Amino acid sequence: MIFDGHVHLFSPKIIANVKKREEMVKILGLKTQNAENRVGVPALQEALNTNGLGGALILPTAGVNEVGKINDLFFQKKEKSLLLYTAGTLHPDYPKNREELEKFKSRKIKAIKLCSFSQKFALNAPTTQTLFDLIQKFNLSEDAGFFVIFDTLYGADKFFGSHPDHNTTPALLADLVGSFPQVNFVAAHMGGLAAPFSQIRDNLIPRDNFFLDTSNAAHIMAKEEYISLLKIHGPEHIIFGTDWPWFTHTPEIDLQNHLLQKAGYSQTDMERVFSGNITRLLGASL
Repeated sequence: MIFDGHVHLFSPKIIANVKKREEMVKILGLKTQNAENRVGVPALQEALNTNGLGGALILPTAGVNEVGKINDLFFQKKEKSLLLYTAGTLHPDYPKNREELEKFKSRKIKAIKLCSFSQKFALNAPTTQTLFDLIQKFNLSEDAGFFVIFDTLYGADKFFGSHPDHNTTPALLADLVGSFPQVNFVAAHMGGLAAPFSQIRDNLIPRDNFFLDTSNAAHIMAKEEYISLLKIHGPEHIIFGTDWPWFTHTPEIDLQNHLLQKAGYSQTDMERVFSGNITRLLGASL
């Protein structure tokens, strides 16, 4: 069974906004054609059913004043489908992160999605360190099993006009991963979407608490570089994700099958990538 570890429920407004950024769409290889038709839970559920997937993880983020509201909204969306799991989101400056973590625990939510450039925070800010201290304490004292998925769009400030200090770079992410060993981290887009490969390779070294997800990266990274990351980090630390609605399931499954085979992954290895690793982190069973 295949599980998509990286999907979005974007609004039509967000999709229209991305389509306007033609240079970014070209650089990132986004498949924006008809993306406005891939909106909402019914469209996602149909895509999962049509392509034979066993589930998907939806990834919300929110500004500092919207955290609680967005978490409640996405939990409600998740409840509409047996195929969906949802992450929660937090913000370093949100005053009720502890309460949200308690809410996640009661709702059996283990994934936490963060996107520093859109949420407007710096990875090396003191408030970010405080947030991860809190997450790690929950994992240690309450066996919460929280893990964090980071968007890794490199140079997001150039695409979106956000503050350069709010970029998630391989070096800054590596510092967090090393500082909080009791928190599992998933670096979306194989560690750095549109980042120089040397920065990904040199900073994001294999660690027990570190995973890469496949979303989008194979469309812009050189094939040999992508395969080298698969080999460096190994099948226990790679998670299949499509970045839906920008990419659809059957082409992405075929692409990853090809690349995983080139990396020498066995059938058992592929099962870890396509479902085992993410469902273990989520505490889910297919």
